[in-house]
Amino acid sequence: MTIADLLDEIRLELTDELKTRWSDEQMLKIVAKGYRRLSHVLYRNDVELGRAVHRFETEAGREDYPLPSDFMADYGLYRDGTNTKLAKQSDDSWEQLTAPGEASVWLIRGDNLYLAGTPGAAYGMTLLYWPLLDATLLDLDSPTPFNGKLDDLVAEYAALRLKNIDEMDVSLDTQLLQELENNLLNTYSAISPVTVTRRGWLT
Repeated sequence: MTIADLLDEIRLELTDELKTRWSDEQMLKIVAKGYRRLSHVLYRNDVELGRAVHRFETEAGREDYPLPSDFMADYGLYRDGTNTKLAKQSDDSWEQLTAPGEASVWLIRGDNLYLAGTPGAAYGMTLLYWPLLDATLLDLDSPTPFNGKLDDLVAEYAALRLKNIDEMDVSLDTQLLQELENNLLNTYSAISPVTVTRRGWLT
């Protein structure tokens, strides 16, 4: 499904198929806000749905490797073949390393990850991470984020947000966003239990 398809579905709910009340640009801003909020909820609650995979190969004698352009936070770095999870270091522990095993520990600095000890050969590596959703890159032809799995949640949020736009204040928008978060966690959080204190639409 594309963003344009999603907007068409929302318009059916709003009885605005002829686009007389809402422009695509207005609706896109609200849809983007919903996806952006959910991307952070996935990260904060360690929901597997939100993770991405980046694979690369080391080079002999090279310690620094670029992070993915959409990198937000790491889940873990693994060495292929052995399935070993490398130990991530803080700046302090990194500076105190003495003789680490080859490609056994790592650190993030700026837009790069660093390996120690420096690899002596090419090894396959897998970085699991949470991507940063850049809502400014969404346009009508873009596929909906997260392979469409969150489309219904975002469509409900956007429809309710637009239906109440004339009476909308910060507190009501905050409530809708909280209910959006709760519904996501009710549906996808299988890793750790979540206590939901407010129930709203889609329940």
